[in-house]
Amino acid sequence: MRGSVRWWELIGGDTMPTSELVVGIAEVPVGAGKPPRGHTHAPAEVYYIISGNGEVFVDGTTHPIASGDAVWIPPNAEHVAYNVGDEPLRLMYVFAKDKFSDITYCFPGEK
Repeated sequence: MRGSVRWWELIGGDTMPTSELVVGIAEVPVGAGKPPRGHTHAPAEVYYIISGNGEVFVDGTTHPIASGDAVWIPPNAEHVAYNVGDEPLRLMYVFAKDKFSDITYCFPGEK
């Protein structure tokens, strides 16, 4: 995710002596808009929606998301979550990797 999205790592080898799991929070502000494209990365990912309302695009299909929802993102699937509500969209993200810095984000259409 790019632009006005804020994120911070809660658990992961970049911030503490741990391995095999990266967990963090992403916050998409109100009015951030729908990105023209998503992104991909090799490891699978899970989103858990903490608060707000939005939509998630995963491999060609868009689904509504709200507080309490969980989303499975398969490896290398193009995806993006965006805010469609009137409060920040907060989601927890989880990767089965040692460090966030081990994850290479690819943005289709960009060099």
